[in-house]
Amino acid sequence: MPVHNMMEDAVRDLIDKQWDNLSVSCHCDECKTDVFALSLNRLNPHYVRQQSGSAYVKADLMTEQAKATLLTAIVECAKVVSAYPHHHRKDIK
Repeated sequence: MPVHNMMEDAVRDLIDKQWDNLSVSCHCDECKTDVFALSLNRLNPHYVRQQSGSAYVKADLMTEQAKATLLTAIVECAKVVSAYPHHHRKDIK
């Protein structure tokens, strides 16, 4: 019985589109993954088990209000990851 959290797709897509515009102290893949995971932990999941269900959820997540909610969570999580990165890079000033 496979299920899928549609929120993962929505957050991943929005992070991919906005990553270069976010004020993050580091743009490495590790920090990007941390922002992704932290964002998912702050947002409500939207699980589906069939393709037909995913169309309804995807439509709900494409509204301007939903995009604003997702982007707000991503920006807040990017600030947290910037303040407390899980790695130390010598090229960060």
